Amino acid sequence: MKKNKLFFAFAIGLLLTFSNCETLDLDQTENPNVPTIDQLDPEFVFNSVQIQFAGFIGAANGFTQDMVRQTAMTGGGNYTSAYEPVNFNGVWSSAYGLLRNIKAMEPKAQETNLTYHLGASKVMKAYTMITLVDIFGDVPYSEALLGLENLNPKFDSDEEVYKAALTEIDAAIEILSLTPSKYPRQDLYYGTNLGSDAETQSKWITLAKTLKLKALNTARLSGSALGLNISNEINTLITENDLIDTIEEDFNFRYSSNRLNPDSRHPDYALCYENNAQIGGFYLGNYFMWTMVTEKGITDPRAPYFIYRQAATSTTADIFTLGCNFQPRPAHYNSSTYASFYNSATLAPFCVARTNGYWGRDHGDNGGIPPDNRRRAVYGSYPVGGKFDAGEATHVQNNGEDGARGAGILPILLSSYVYFMKAEAILTAGVSGDARVELENAIRASFAKTSGFGGSPMIVGSAIDNYVDIVMSGGSLNPTRGYDDLDNTGKLEIIMKEFYIAAWGNGIEPYNNYRRTGYPSNMQPTLLPISGDYFYSAFYPVNSITTNTNAPTSNLRTRKTFWQPEGLNLH
Repeated sequence: MKKNKLFFAFAIGLLLTFSNCETLDLDQTENPNVPTIDQLDPEFVFNSVQIQFAGFIGAANGFTQDMVRQTAMTGGGNYTSAYEPVNFNGVWSSAYGLLRNIKAMEPKAQETNLTYHLGASKVMKAYTMITLVDIFGDVPYSEALLGLENLNPKFDSDEEVYKAALTEIDAAIEILSLTPSKYPRQDLYYGTNLGSDAETQSKWITLAKTLKLKALNTARLSGSALGLNISNEINTLITENDLIDTIEEDFNFRYSSNRLNPDSRHPDYALCYENNAQIGGFYLGNYFMWTMVTEKGITDPRAPYFIYRQAATSTTADIFTLGCNFQPRPAHYNSSTYASFYNSATLAPFCVARTNGYWGRDHGDNGGIPPDNRRRAVYGSYPVGGKFDAGEATHVQNNGEDGARGAGILPILLSSYVYFMKAEAILTAGVSGDARVELENAIRASFAKTSGFGGSPMIVGSAIDNYVDIVMSGGSLNPTRGYDDLDNTGKLEIIMKEFYIAAWGNGIEPYNNYRRTGYPSNMQPTLLPISGDYFYSAFYPVNSITTNTNAPTSNLRTRKTFWQPEGLNLH
């Protein structure tokens, strides 16, 4: 029964996604034989909204994961050539399509007292607004979605949109505190086989408060722009003790293993695990893999869960399969700026993260696509529902039969992230608490999320303890580079580095962290020595700047959001 419901939800989602525009509803002609969105049962629209929200986060991930080297940026050799405004049409359209459906659903949901549907949708609305600002800066909001009434909505200032999102969060909490006339038949984030109930509704309240923490922490350097005392606001949230702090409360979209009609697997599983999969220019980032298997002098115990190696080694690859093996190492890769945080003698990766199968691509390697589909490293068991790496070194192009067959998750806001946010706020914003305790909680929460995921083996407790010891005290390998040995600047870098690793599968959080703190500071540079300016924000999309006369005339990637500090030069 659950599978049939999932089929229907995906079908409704696709119908509504393709039937609307983004900021402007230009076609006002109504077919009397086809119901408009506002005439549909809010139950169906809510299903669509849930799927569209996951689609929006997934679209935002594509760009942000490249920016933080989780995946390789292969669209160009430097930032100047990697992206064009047209590349951002999808994330923009998916956001405003989602907001339009929520707006259309709200009156009928209010009228029928569907407070669960309404409150949860408001949380997703606020999340979307915040993420739009985080990626683009100023965006249409107050005049958006008015159709023919306003075809050229103004771009509201990013801080005003943030304020509006915080107001939406407060409204969502109030609405979700009410008893609904009925519960949704399907909650794709917190529901069970039996549907949803008061317990799952309470998790949306916890999520709303946690989203508020996320927004406040992101804007911690710019509280005056929001008219808030960030430290007091975060202290209040922590004192209330209703933030995501268990795996059961984690906010993630859950995929199934269904392969056809519809394909409801994790999209990255479908990309990598099909027979003769057309992976094309998709590669895992060498820098990310290097942070896990080389930088600390040990292999992170989560590595075989995050990464599956299809080849045992890269040293025997020929020039046609791995051309960089036969090219000189770029001179700028030898700079100490990009060396290991723990050992300056360990230089930035080049060509592969490590020769024993950690085969990805360097940042900005836009070379041709060789016949390496069955040799490059791919996603493992977490979070896409792929295969745990037990060292087999066999390819996974097997008609989607490997691992958990794509029954993974899209990690959006997890308990581990919350502990990292609290650690940062305590260390930097005068928030009460012990940053060290929160950092250790964060790391252990990440291991708990990963261990056993999708039927994979459990991580041995001693391996977790050893890893925590290395981070905190440096261990025997790095005795002077542990958290306990460093000043607050070094401590913050370690928090951000560990957050970076734990956020695998989510590019949005590390992209925000990098632009707010500059950490990890040793991100691999572009393959070309002259990288061009970093993407401090994304380009406005073509489908906005060419149709909206109120769109900004300047469309530069150096544009900063209100919460980004000045003087932070990123690479």
